[in-house]
Amino acid sequence: PDTTEVNDYYLWSIFNFVYLNFCCLGFIALAYSLKVRDKKLLNDLNGAVEDAKTARLFNITSSALATFCIILIFIFLRYPLTDY
Repeated sequence: PDTTEVNDYYLWSIFNFVYLNFCCLGFIALAYSLKVRDKKLLNDLNGAVEDAKTARLFNITSSALATFCIILIFIFLRYPLTDY
């Protein structure tokens, strides 16, 4: 693959870091996204692809866990535990 074809997931990592930083997973995803950019500059395509996969995994995990927690909060606000 060409260096322009390797996605670094930088914007998604910034969003997760600023808004959905669940257990610092957004920060870890941001660190891997920056590593992808560095490796693309050094033309290390194999390392860039591997770090891009890791950044994507951390972004997916951070987004999913934060969304799940937000949904749980809304459920508990709508139906408090005192009603059971």
